[in-house]
Order: sequence, then structure tokens, then C-alpha cells
Amino acid sequence: MCFAVVLFSTVFFPLFFAYPAFGKIGKIVTVVCVVVASIGETVLYAVFLHYAVFSKLRCASALLNVMAHDGVLQNVDDRSADSATSDVLSAVNVTAGEYARLEQVRKSFVSNASHELRSPLTSVQGFLQAVLDGTVSSDESERYLKIAFSETKRLNALITSMLDLSRLDSGKNPLVLTKFDINDLINDIISKFEPSLVKKSVQTDVDFASPVCYVYADKEKISQVITNLIDNAIKYSPAFSRIIISTSVHENKAYITVRDFGYGISKRDQMLIWDRFYMTDKSRSPVKSKGSGLGLSIVKKILDEHDEIIWVESNRGAGAKFIFTLTLFDPVKHKISTGNVIKSPEQSGE
Repeated sequence: MCFAVVLFSTVFFPLFFAYPAFGKIGKIVTVVCVVVASIGETVLYAVFLHYAVFSKLRCASALLNVMAHDGVLQNVDDRSADSATSDVLSAVNVTAGEYARLEQVRKSFVSNASHELRSPLTSVQGFLQAVLDGTVSSDESERYLKIAFSETKRLNALITSMLDLSRLDSGKNPLVLTKFDINDLINDIISKFEPSLVKKSVQTDVDFASPVCYVYADKEKISQVITNLIDNAIKYSPAFSRIIISTSVHENKAYITVRDFGYGISKRDQMLIWDRFYMTDKSRSPVKSKGSGLGLSIVKKILDEHDEIIWVESNRGAGAKFIFTLTLFDPVKHKISTGNVIKSPEQSGE
């Protein structure tokens, strides 16, 4: 379009006024000159386009390769005579910024993971070393071994959570959407926590809006969501208290609520509990529970994959209420009731 404007203004527009004044021979010469001038301008424009536009694109692609392989983050001058090229160059700068953000996330993750892994390993090493050296009595040895065993369980849970989060981040663990009764799933999960509930003398109450509530989601991953939320509720509930799990329906959504009557979460800390390795016991003291700090991060990631939301309602000393949504099963919209695999963007592009 720009080339047509330039060609018209420099060749054909002057010719429009000059052509009638020429004689027969002059008109022939003028036409020949116009053709030559048009060809010349076309060639010049092609050369300009090649060196001013395509060369910038080559530089931008080379820079992307450098950033991808060497991690050298740079920005490019996104000014160009061609708007499409400017968009591409701007995209390169956005990519560079994203690389920088991901690099910071990676460094933070490695640093936090190293710290969290070192703590239980150091503890296990110290207790086992004391037992092997014979510096403790036989009675104390048994206690030390139990502590070491507990720390290995904690370490295993931490590694499992890290692997779960890694699989979610990879985008290569697609959702398998199925029709299932969320009420049945909640009851099944509560039964698995029976020993922990009895040990802490915590009562669970369920409050379902209807006997059956069919949702359309990945049953295995939603099971992990509910498991993590109930586990947290038990962990931060005082003895002889209770936990309420309820479901309700509004329009095409099911609302699942897990409520405890523990020590609550401050308003400031409510913005932090979704961060990786954030230790929730800092915000819900005086409970000093050891955890991976990844449970709520996994919950948030799974629900984000489902395009659902989760939020928390809490105040210090007033317990905490976690609420998340799921899409109700619609027999018209959801043609396949089981095994509908939703691939990640990375897999779809393969």
C-alpha cells in the first residue's frame, strides 16, 4: 500500500498534468520514461524492503536463538518502516521479558527447593549419625529412628508435590474430562482421612445442596484439589473442632466449600498462600505444622487448567473458608460423558 502511494505520487501524479502538453513523440518518450521509472522504483523498494525489513527479522530470529540456547536476554529496536515487522520485533521484546521472568522463577524455585530438601535431609542425617555413633541410649535410639522415619516421609511428600507441580507446568498432562458426582467424591476422600480425624478429634460435617451433583471435570485432579484442601483444614484445625464441606449450585456452576474453625489467615497473607513454597503455618500460627508449601500452589494450578476459580475467606482467629467452582455436567453441551481428553496448547501444536 505504501509503495503504491509513493509510486503514484512520484510518477503517475506528475504525468497526469504533464502528459497532455507533449507532442506525439514526446508522449511516447514519456511513456517509456514512466515505465523505466516505475521499474526503477519497484527495484529500489524491493531492495529497501529486503535490507530494512527482512534483515531486521533475521536479526530478531537470531537473537531469539541466542536467548533460547545461551540465556542472553536482550531487547531490539522495534521501530520499522513496516508495521508487521514492528509487531514481530515487539514480540521479540515481549519474549525477552518472558525469558527474564521465567529465569527468575527458575532461580527462585531452585533456591527454595534446595532449602526445603536440605532441611529434612539434614535432620535425618543428624539423628541417624547419633544412633550410629552410640551416643544415645537404646530408648532414645528408637525415638530418634522414629523422627528420622517421619522426616523421610516428609521428604517423600515434598518430592511428590514437586513432581506433581512439574507435570502441571509442563503442559503435557492433559485434562481427562468426565462426568462424576462431586458429592460421592467428597465422601470417599473424607473416609480416607478418618484416622487423622480421629487422632485429632476433629469432626467433619457435609452439607450438600442436593443428593447428587454431577460435574464435568478431571476427576483425578479434582480429587487432588479436595484432598489438599481437607488435609490443610485438618492440619490447621485445633483439637475437638470441626470441618464443614459443602456444595451448592448457581447457574451452571457447582461451588465447593471447605471450611475450618482454626486460627485463620490474615488479609495480607491471603495473597501469598498460593505462592510456591510459602509455608502456610506462618500465616496460621500458633500451629507449627511441617509441610511442603506446594499444596495450595498445586490446587490453584489444577483449577486454572480447568478455567475455574478459587478464593479464600478468612480473618485472624475466625477460621478459613476455601471456595472453588466446577462446571456442572450438561448433557447437551458435553456430548462425551467420559474420557474427553483436553490437550494442552503444546500438544495441540504438535
